[in-house]
This record gives sequence, C-alpha cells and structure tokens, in this order.
Amino acid sequence: MSTLEELSRSLGLLKARLPIRALRHLTEGHIHNLAKHIGGDTWLRILDRNLNTVDVQNTAAEAPIYSFSIPAGILGATGGVRLSLGGDMLKNAGGTLTLRIKLGATTVFTSTSVELITSAERYKWSWDIWFLNVSASSQKWSAKLLAVAVTDNLAMQGLNTLYGIAAAGQATSSEDTSAAKNLQATIKWSSASTLLSFRKEMALLELLPAA
Repeated sequence: MSTLEELSRSLGLLKARLPIRALRHLTEGHIHNLAKHIGGDTWLRILDRNLNTVDVQNTAAEAPIYSFSIPAGILGATGGVRLSLGGDMLKNAGGTLTLRIKLGATTVFTSTSVELITSAERYKWSWDIWFLNVSASSQKWSAKLLAVAVTDNLAMQGLNTLYGIAAAGQATSSEDTSAAKNLQATIKWSSASTLLSFRKEMALLELLPAA
C-alpha cells in the first residue's frame, strides 16, 4: 500500500468517527505516515507570499525585484522550490533588458539582453523558475518567461503580431542547501529613463517535497 493510500485510509477511519477500539486497525506505520504528512514534511507548501510592489525604474544599475532566504536543510537531498513572479513593464524608450536568477553565490540564469519593441502600453509579464536538488549540493533548474504589451488585463496576441517576448531556460548549480541560501531575481536596464520600468507586483515561493 502506498503512503497516500495509507494516509487516506488513516484519515478515513478517523473521519468515520469509529469507536476507539477501531483505531486498533491503525498500524504503527499508518500513524507514522499520518504524523509525517500532518507535520508537512512531504506536502507542497508555501514558503513565501509577497505582494510588495517593486519598481526598477530610471536606473541602469542591476536591482533585485525579489529575494528570499531558503532555510538551511529544508530541501533535504531531493526537494526543491518553485518561484512564480508576476507584474508589468513599461518599455517606451531605447534600452535593453537583462534578467538574472541567483542562488547563494551562483548566478544560475542570465538572459539574453534584449531590445523590446517600444510601446506606450505596459507589458504584462509572468516569470516562473524552479529547481530540484539532485543532491543536497547540486541542483537542476528550469525557467520560462512571457511578456505581452496590450491594454487588456489578460494579455493575448497572435504570434505573428506579438508585441512581447518569450524565454525558456535550463541550467544547473552546485550550492550546498544544507546551509541557508538566498534566492534572488534581478533585472537591469542598459540605460536610465523614467520610460523604462520593470515592476514586480506579486511573488509566490513554494516548497517542493523531497522524493
């Protein structure tokens, strides 16, 4: 019987409000697995929920739009995290944009420096990054980004007329997650202008359970 089946059976017995003597059917293994799941060791759970607006505007310096210190050892040997970011961007002047993702001392992703199409409309963007531990000191990563400039709050255009960008990436890193590690997303404009703005509105960081 799988762990989830054991948990389901255990919870089912409790939910049925059987007499105490019926709890004898719960083996020591059932109780251990029930406690483990309730304790959160193998549940997908939220590490951080961030609604602070961060606007990188009128600067050519690299600047963070999100950072979080992943607690020491929380990932175990095979756990990971998934970071989902969302916001908007104004690109109504000349200048390229570079995005980076960092873990600890490692810059995991550095995007192509791209000159987006100039638009008076703000781009709506969504950026997803996640990694899994291969071991406590090595990781595999995936990332994707989509940004589209339209007036509607759900930005959608045909690819043949797209005012936007799409990006996808894969990478590896060798950070020892038995120690606390800072996860950071940064952006950099090539020039400073009030008409160049990259704005983060929300972030969700999820803990992915170990295998």
